[in-house]
Amino acid sequence: MTSIEQIALQYRSIRCNHIAQGLADLLRQAEANEISCLAFAEALVSHEQQRRNQRRIEMNRRKTGFPVDKRLAEFDYRHQTTITKRQVSQLLDFQFIDERANLV
Repeated sequence: MTSIEQIALQYRSIRCNHIAQGLADLLRQAEANEISCLAFAEALVSHEQQRRNQRRIEMNRRKTGFPVDKRLAEFDYRHQTTITKRQVSQLLDFQFIDERANLV
């Protein structure tokens, strides 16, 4: 029988490092929830995709060189008088792209 470590090495060899790293936990969850083989295969791929996407975002964020990580949800609109929270929320639906509107 093949051990989890051997299978993890095989995943690493095909550059699925996140699956390899989380394989034991993913197997435990699959057994606990009694999921099908197809659902388990989907869970493996989904896990790898999510981790790769997270890693890509983190790398891009580091590359920007911004001194502090700021989120729009943390923005204090009380000190900003030129634009309201409602106006920002309207921009976040990106309708202006479909309308080809010039925001500048």
